Amino acid sequence: MAGREPGVLLLGSDFKALAVARSLGRRGVRVAVVDNVPRSAWFSRYVAQRFRWYEAMCSTSLPDFLLSLAGKAGMQGFVLWPAQDDALELVARNHERLSSAYELITPPWDVLRHAHDKRLLHDAADAVGVSHPRTWYPPDERSLHALLVEFPAIIKPAVSINLQHAIGRKALPVRDMDQLVQSYRLATAIMPADHIMVQEVIPGEHQYSVGAFAEDGRVVSAMTARRTRQYPIDYGLSSSFVEAVEIPGLMEPAERILCRLGISGMVEVEFIHDSRDGTPKVLDVNPRPWGWHALCIACGLDFLRTCAGPSHSSPRTAIRSALDPLVDRCPGRTAGHQRGPILARRLPALPIRRQKSRFGL
Repeated sequence: MAGREPGVLLLGSDFKALAVARSLGRRGVRVAVVDNVPRSAWFSRYVAQRFRWYEAMCSTSLPDFLLSLAGKAGMQGFVLWPAQDDALELVARNHERLSSAYELITPPWDVLRHAHDKRLLHDAADAVGVSHPRTWYPPDERSLHALLVEFPAIIKPAVSINLQHAIGRKALPVRDMDQLVQSYRLATAIMPADHIMVQEVIPGEHQYSVGAFAEDGRVVSAMTARRTRQYPIDYGLSSSFVEAVEIPGLMEPAERILCRLGISGMVEVEFIHDSRDGTPKVLDVNPRPWGWHALCIACGLDFLRTCAGPSHSSPRTAIRSALDPLVDRCPGRTAGHQRGPILARRLPALPIRRQKSRFGL
């Protein structure tokens, strides 16, 4: 194995990981996958090696398995890239240990936790004046009647992966107090009571996102998109139709929240426009490959190349790599093969010394 070029080890093999494997594999980057449920990326021709894991992707035994792969399977020095939330948290919590064998390009836990936990995300948003849906945190069932909730509302977890694993949903819609109590009981059977949130439903036709590359919270390159459809259709696990369009007023609150969080790497900030006052309200921050990230490549923003190409021993080299391929405007495309305007934002470059990518990209 000596002398082999390093590559990328993906944690998870869903459609988000498939887009990563295709993008990097087409450039000759060696791609490997670890997953407990083989999905689309597992079967990609761009994946050179596949390693089956037989426990949850958040299992405390997984770091030992990954460290073993680094030595036995020639993965030493690979970029370790979680493509789903449970693996993202696992890598963050074991950041120091895993960094002894892998290049880590996702945030450590002291940074990630403020995006991962909606309670902390709301605190960060409040600190920088970014709006979010009104949210209540009931300590127990008896407190529900005192919340003064305006219906319809939803029950959702502070960490969304809990509910997704249990029932395949991100939220439970509630139309009245009786349904609120019933749904709360269902939620407490799945997660601790202090992880449960009750949230207002924001009237708005679409959800929107900013896809960005950031360094220590500073947005270097970014684009906006309209997420027109999702599945399930009410509170979707993923978007099913995304259009790359310029959304006025979305970039500024995204920059503020990312600056507050101090995130580096590729990241998506999700918003919904409140039709009552036109205010964008932050819903989520995803510092990993998101569902529509392949659309960014079609728009001239290859965040995958930026993250996996240059060595992150020099983060500013990654910023320079992000700026080089950008264009101010390019022909529009959407995930549904429609056409429309695209914003591909170029920010002022920092004084950065160029450095050759690990993969020669």
